Amino acid sequence: MGEAGAFVAELNDLQRLLDEFTKHGYTVYGPIVKGKSWVFSKVSSIRELDLNYTRTILPPKKLLHPVKNRIFDFKLNDGFEVFESCNVKNIVIFGIHPCDLRAIEKLDEFFSQHPEDVCYEARRKRTLIVGLTCNAVDEKCFCNSLGTGPEASTGFDILITQISDGFFLVEVGSSKGLDILKTLDLAEAKPEHFEAKRKHIEHLKSSFTKTADFEGLATLAKDKLDHKIWVETAERCLSCGNCSMVCPVCYCFDLYDSLDLTLKEGVRIMELDSCQLLEYAEVALGGNFRKERSQRLRHWLLCKFGAAGGSTYTSCIGCGRCIVYCPANIDLTEIAHVLKGG
Repeated sequence: MGEAGAFVAELNDLQRLLDEFTKHGYTVYGPIVKGKSWVFSKVSSIRELDLNYTRTILPPKKLLHPVKNRIFDFKLNDGFEVFESCNVKNIVIFGIHPCDLRAIEKLDEFFSQHPEDVCYEARRKRTLIVGLTCNAVDEKCFCNSLGTGPEASTGFDILITQISDGFFLVEVGSSKGLDILKTLDLAEAKPEHFEAKRKHIEHLKSSFTKTADFEGLATLAKDKLDHKIWVETAERCLSCGNCSMVCPVCYCFDLYDSLDLTLKEGVRIMELDSCQLLEYAEVALGGNFRKERSQRLRHWLLCKFGAAGGSTYTSCIGCGRCIVYCPANIDLTEIAHVLKGG
């Protein structure tokens, strides 16, 4: 529970919450059904949202760290003039699950390091986050093993948990969230509502079927760079980069300038990249630090396990997206199991 308190709400109250966001100038994005899965899309009605979704195809990262982002325009006349052109607007991301909340916290940590990404920070400051406790987990979820779910205590302005049919516990996580909720005149939550949430969380924890043991895996993986699992898995891998695209924590990007025909004006572009792609580690004259597919696959997995770049910082939050959307059916939890000698 946020320090400022908590409330209870019904479905029509959540619609009033959406209306209040709109009144304050926010564009609201939330999980809607797309085919057999879900996507974060613009919404105006609570009825458009699927509050029982499992995972979206692309994570909420797409709204904070876009696939392609125009950073600034520049002119080359007598000097060098720069005009910032970050595309920033007030948005609400409604219905982010605990694992994705943790992923955003990891992105916040990375992009706030010097030199700071001013475009990311500008978007982040104008984004209000509404977390949503999962209603169910599936056979690809393993956030419970990593401590990134199914319960959230940080990373949100408002957190919503369905504690019975059509009845919700609404917790405050920031002053911005409290200011919005105060306008709705909701009833304050009572101990029995928190007890209902506790039972719901315990039920979720008992529902996980996939597990992953990352304890000590960073050191172990670095000690097994010649393990046959890298080559064996690479024989199936397509090096398509899909795992990076759907991962809520992968942040690698490329920067390039696009000049007009006069060579006097241009724009700098930031575009998502993937270490799985052949060109990622390519340098001048065609040199490549990770030319072999097995090397690229290993590097991506080392990053997930916390063994890339000399750190023990795991960039996996157990959402299962890379497993679900891998066309070669590669499962990083199975690779972790092999490395640990299982």
